[in-house]
Amino acid sequence: MNNDGFEQLSAVIGLSRERDGVSLTRALTHTLRALCPGVDVAVLEVYGHRPMAMGGGEIAAEDVSVRRFDETGHRVDRRECIDDVAGFIASLRPSAVDCEGRGVGQVVVPVSGDIGPLRLVVLDDVPIDPWVRSKLMQVVEVYGNLIRLMDSRERDSLTGLLNRQTFASLFELAVQRSTAGGGTELVLAVLDIDRFKKINDTFGHLYGDEVLIHFAHLMERAFRYTDDLFRFGGEEFLVLLSGADGDSGRIALERFRKLVEGYDFPGVGRVTVSVGYVGCGSGVLPTTLIDRADQALYFAKDSGRNQVVNFADIDEPAHDESGSVQLF
Repeated sequence: MNNDGFEQLSAVIGLSRERDGVSLTRALTHTLRALCPGVDVAVLEVYGHRPMAMGGGEIAAEDVSVRRFDETGHRVDRRECIDDVAGFIASLRPSAVDCEGRGVGQVVVPVSGDIGPLRLVVLDDVPIDPWVRSKLMQVVEVYGNLIRLMDSRERDSLTGLLNRQTFASLFELAVQRSTAGGGTELVLAVLDIDRFKKINDTFGHLYGDEVLIHFAHLMERAFRYTDDLFRFGGEEFLVLLSGADGDSGRIALERFRKLVEGYDFPGVGRVTVSVGYVGCGSGVLPTTLIDRADQALYFAKDSGRNQVVNFADIDEPAHDESGSVQLF
């Protein structure tokens, strides 16, 4: 085996050691740059590219979110990526465009799976050399197999959002990003679809599942790429807002509440959401933060639903006259 072969094998082994999807994608960008110095690597994630079961029809451009990892590996909202996203959604085939006279070009490799976003691995300034391109694409193929495995473990199978089991590790990463950014604040919010049991009882669980899928899709459209989105179970969702204080958090959450309120859910019509949130102070356990956000959510439910409540604005958890929490 020549040096290139050893280098490629070492790269594959390195990828296989990563323990979560964020670290794996970060490792991929570093690995491809090491294998081909001078190449620019971006991993784009495409959300909203799958047709809804009840909605049907064409996918509208405004419904598709294209976001990327930047050169540091941290997730950022950056949409000016590549032009023909629709073409890649339709074909799911690699593409290469060469720059005449420069000896380099752009290669885009789609990585798709049943759960999670469509990923586009975009390589710019790649030499027009079949061996180099083959070497890079083989590493991307390994990444695709690994990230699909990660998605099956880290994401909710119905909505494609991150699942409850991933919260602790991603909360830790968010705290690290906050510290690295000079101590920017974090906000934790719990979102609960109002009267969801009634939706299931009235329309059936198939329509209830479709509401959950559309709701998750609205979350992907509304929140920033640096915000982590989770489905915690049932009709309860969680958002971890990075770089947000109480005021900016309320603005973002209120904007989402209005988006849900004005959305026409296929076969069901209008649906509302109640939200409770809390600022994430340093040294506070994530379980304590979730409990506080839950208390704010219960207060929102008890106060009429379809509203956003800050834990700092309530005196005590909200209960009905019998002392039990009202969620529906």
